[in-house]
Amino acid sequence: MSANKLVVFDIDGTLVNRAKHILPSSLAAIKQLQQQGVHVAIATGRNYQMAKAVIQAAGIHDYVLCTGSAVYIDDQVRARRTLDRKEIADLNLFTRSIGTNFLAEATSGLYADHLPDPVMEQLMAECKTTAVARPGYALTNPIVQGLALLTSAQEAQVPRYQHLRFKRFGPAGVDVLPADGSKARGIKRLADELDVQQQNIVAFGDNQNDKEMLRAAGIGIAMGHADADVRAAADWVTADSESDGIELGLRHIGWLK
Repeated sequence: MSANKLVVFDIDGTLVNRAKHILPSSLAAIKQLQQQGVHVAIATGRNYQMAKAVIQAAGIHDYVLCTGSAVYIDDQVRARRTLDRKEIADLNLFTRSIGTNFLAEATSGLYADHLPDPVMEQLMAECKTTAVARPGYALTNPIVQGLALLTSAQEAQVPRYQHLRFKRFGPAGVDVLPADGSKARGIKRLADELDVQQQNIVAFGDNQNDKEMLRAAGIGIAMGHADADVRAAADWVTADSESDGIELGLRHIGWLK
């Protein structure tokens, strides 16, 4: 049985704090893990363009993007799933009908249904990237993930889809992914490629889209500021993302020397 180990970090609210910075203690922990031969990866709802700045700042080369729909090893795509074309086109038309916006996330870039849009532009700025205005991109092109600007009330009006599901990333909107898609599924693919057993996976997260991976990992660690249901999905709760939570969590389980 393989003794390889894997630590996986969510980005927003976990690897980066409210100011969108990686704490020095987290960078030091990542470097030490890598020196110990532990695989270190990111699992995020962001696509590559949105995650690139954090990936590079952390010095990480394996990552699960688009809530599990894209898996990269050594900075190369190993697996990619696309959304159901008919249903995603219908959703894009629905967002238009209620006057909100839709972002098509493709491997080639980020395509907004319309710009300017202050909410969309703020989300892009937080990820240190930009989107291109390309009306109807999702109507005619395959995409790996979508981002719909929908309040909770607007989400309740969305038609039911057989092949799509939503994961709320915040008050402004939802990520759109395959009905059976999750970070946990993408991490399983990554772990299989790296020959890591499930019990040797540690996952850190804080948000609703992290619950599956916290439950599926050998050890799930929730950040201290996470909602109660996210904390309940974890095996242990560490300090928050402002208070060296990653370093403390890794020391608690004995993975940092």
